[in-house]
Amino acid sequence: MQQTFEHLLGLPTQAALAILAASGITGVDVVPTAAPPKRQPSPDELLRSDEGEALGYASTRVVAVEEDGRRLIVSRFLVGLRRDHSNTPKEDEP
Repeated sequence: MQQTFEHLLGLPTQAALAILAASGITGVDVVPTAAPPKRQPSPDELLRSDEGEALGYASTRVVAVEEDGRRLIVSRFLVGLRRDHSNTPKEDEP
């Protein structure tokens, strides 16, 4: 019987892997997918990287589950944007 894993969609990859492991499914193949890179990416687009994820600007999420939970298709999404503070007045400025 084929199981459905719709409850994993949108979850961070590590959370989905933990749920699968708790269900006895291990050795899951995690396959990253992404749109082709832009020719001139904005600074915020550059945060969609391993470094951006480590800093909390991006998160790798489950977008599809295949082979009865043995394969997760994941994509990295921006979850926070860097703020430009160059126009923010300093505390001692009016």
